[in-house]
Amino acid sequence: MRAYRSILFLIILHLFTLGKSQKISEEQLKNELQQIQDKIGSTSVVNTTIKQLENIYRTAKENKYNVAFPIGTELMRTYSTLNNSEKVIEVATDLESHINEDSSPQQVSNMYKMKAGSLGALGFLEDSHKAYQSSKKYLGKIQDNDVRHYYSSLFYSNYSGYFDQSKKQPDSVRLYLIKGLEEAEKISEKKSSIAPGKKYDLIVSIQANLTLYYLWIIQPAQPRTAETYLLKSLKIAEHRKISSLNEMNLYRTAGDFYFEQKNNDKAIHYAQKGLELERKISSPSGREIFYEILTEAYLAKNNTLEGKKYNQLLTKLRDSIRTVEKHSVNKVTTAIKKEKDKEKNSTLRNYLYIFFILIILGCGGIWYYWKSRNKILQQRFQELITKIKHESENRQDGMEKHEEKAIKAPKTIAEETVNQLLSKISKFEKTEKYLKSDITIAGMASSFGTNTKYLSEVIKSYKNKNFNQYINSLRVEYITRKLYEDSVWRKYKITSLAELCGYANHRVFQTAFKKETGLTPSDFIISLKKETEPETV
Repeated sequence: MRAYRSILFLIILHLFTLGKSQKISEEQLKNELQQIQDKIGSTSVVNTTIKQLENIYRTAKENKYNVAFPIGTELMRTYSTLNNSEKVIEVATDLESHINEDSSPQQVSNMYKMKAGSLGALGFLEDSHKAYQSSKKYLGKIQDNDVRHYYSSLFYSNYSGYFDQSKKQPDSVRLYLIKGLEEAEKISEKKSSIAPGKKYDLIVSIQANLTLYYLWIIQPAQPRTAETYLLKSLKIAEHRKISSLNEMNLYRTAGDFYFEQKNNDKAIHYAQKGLELERKISSPSGREIFYEILTEAYLAKNNTLEGKKYNQLLTKLRDSIRTVEKHSVNKVTTAIKKEKDKEKNSTLRNYLYIFFILIILGCGGIWYYWKSRNKILQQRFQELITKIKHESENRQDGMEKHEEKAIKAPKTIAEETVNQLLSKISKFEKTEKYLKSDITIAGMASSFGTNTKYLSEVIKSYKNKNFNQYINSLRVEYITRKLYEDSVWRKYKITSLAELCGYANHRVFQTAFKKETGLTPSDFIISLKKETEPETV
């Protein structure tokens, strides 16, 4: 019996020693992280490294290694590249408990920046702003000038997105993009701790965002300025080595820009180039945009064969993306609302406890989110319905209002001329000529027998809008009235509704509709159906 016990003791001791000898060291994890980063840097492919990063992050945390923080930030960056916002927030929330005096300020700043961007993408703007402020606080602690310029550039360019998402202070979008560009250009290329490739990746990315700003955000759009920034980025991509992911996003911007400018050949060219890179990187969101550009550009060229081909690919991809989003909705809210456990207990009882807490928080978070969202949408919907009814009443006594307004004639135009133009504008509105897709201020002025300056001034004085805003408001008023009055219109696709009220591009229609009403066309139709159409059992 004694011999048996001795043998058993030796076996247990051997297994314990073997287990210790096989424990992975912190240095090994650092090397593995470096290998992963080198692989991503050379290929820009991140989807194949996810599992590997998740495993070494788990190992680093279990062993309480300091390398857990840089591994976690790399994992966040990878999730961010794949547009997995809920995972970015989940890892960031976990990493916050590991911040200490030895934590790299640039890594902490970058962690909060990525968390802020993901919170904003999910609509949690207040939390996003707080995270951005935390990110900014750590920037000042970075000692190396080039490193500080690099991470400051990342911060400012990402912070500009907050103002775009919140729809507040739109000029701040441009301001922070410019600040980000200036910080990137300050990075030295001689004996710098920041590789030149990273510097030019930043410059290309920010200039591409400035292209989109001058094309989509500023009103009126400035396509010439937008193209200036775009051509600068394309030139850098042609002469310098930038990441495949960044190059793909640049081609996406170029495709969007040239399609918007009705240069379908260039739009197709850049969309095809971007699609070639996407096949290597695997970015479903990027592929979706390229398919959309190719579909619309080929159809605009009357190439229905290619147009239908890419439209089918787009429909199939969107179905796949929506399925993934549907299955991840619980994870999104849980990742934001749940409280972290500082230490994980290995017992089954604690695991069950955490599991049930997460379910309760997740359900509560989902309920609160949808309740708040529906309340806001319902309020906007009721305001819009009231406006439609009010405008319907106003159409009956339009002449009286016309006479009242005639008193306020601009000093630079004769009162008689103003009254004539107002009469023609009234007729223009009643005959619904604003529904023509090719309407321009020059064409409208010509048909009125006046010049664009007089017409623009009268519209600004009496409609309190510029020409584009005026036409958009008429079109949106028309389509909302049709949808409200006739249930048949609610069955049309968004693309058809866009065409019926004069828009050649359904995305421009959706943007104009949202700006005028605070609702998307889909939200408005859904609310209309709930209020006016009886539910069928």
